[in-house]
Amino acid sequence: MPDEPRITRLLQQYGFSEAAAETYLSVVERGSATVSTVAEAAGISTSYVYDVCDELEADGFVAVEDHRTPTVLRAVPPERAFESLRSDIDSLESAVSERYQRAEDDEEALEVVKSRPTIVKRLRSYIEAAESEVVLQLPARRLPDVADALRAARERGVLVLLSLCDENAVDPDAALSVETRLDSIASVVRLARPGMPSLLSVDQRRGFICPATMLGWDHDETRAITFTQSDVAAVLVGSYLGNYWPLGTELVVSRPPDLPRTFEMLRPVVLATTLYLRAGRSLGIECYVREIGTDESFRTRRGEVVGVRQNLVSPSNSDFGFENSVRVDFGDGTVSVGGYGAFLEDYEAKQVTLRPL
Repeated sequence: MPDEPRITRLLQQYGFSEAAAETYLSVVERGSATVSTVAEAAGISTSYVYDVCDELEADGFVAVEDHRTPTVLRAVPPERAFESLRSDIDSLESAVSERYQRAEDDEEALEVVKSRPTIVKRLRSYIEAAESEVVLQLPARRLPDVADALRAARERGVLVLLSLCDENAVDPDAALSVETRLDSIASVVRLARPGMPSLLSVDQRRGFICPATMLGWDHDETRAITFTQSDVAAVLVGSYLGNYWPLGTELVVSRPPDLPRTFEMLRPVVLATTLYLRAGRSLGIECYVREIGTDESFRTRRGEVVGVRQNLVSPSNSDFGFENSVRVDFGDGTVSVGGYGAFLEDYEAKQVTLRPL
């Protein structure tokens, strides 16, 4: 089995003994096998295999079919076998997070920044650290300052929603001459109205906001506020997508990412889903979800995407600017799935995988 030593080490990190890991992988590699076959493959005694598999069966990793002669060991499908382990880790993370006292970050949670060079430097560094999403509005004249960082983010698969303010642009079509260049640095580009504030949110966790004049004019005494706080970022992005983003003129929509792909945030899922559905493609979806408003454990559910509610690209069909969700048929009914912390939808998701059908 490829990478068996590494897999064995990982299983041991999560509580498997070395013998249990070897036994489990021997069963998994064959799908099902007799006890003697597994004992020979794992290099342990037959009696010890029985003991180990009793534990593996209790934990939901194998099924022991002892009503047959000889006894057959059958691997439980991994996605089901590891569901409880994943749920336990998730619960542990939540419990530890409640007790965790966040250490002081390099930047304050909220900080007033007076210097334009400092905010431009901070802007680039935040984008360079992006893992899933960049939401950015700034004067077009400042685009060269961050173009390389945005391009690198796109190459990493980061969703980039970019809105450019240009006080000198009276005809939005004039910006279409840079479509190819913009396509390489952003997923969606809009031309905003002059005078809009500059703002950035990275992974809905950190960013800044300032008046348009701070980055747009050569001489200005206004200030920026930077933040490193997810609650602040969520409010900022929700307000921005609901109030400022719809006012812009859409210039560029890039092609969706290749599938299958796993996403840690939902807006990248929503954009990819929208573009694939408009192209007539059918999508399967695997979501790590729970019903909103409950303390239930997250669990993996699989189904087919049947619709989307969004305002990321035109035409939009969401009732609220911050409503970006997918509709999924899980086989027992159609439900709406939003991102982590969702409150409008039926389910909130921590992770989503899309694949073509």
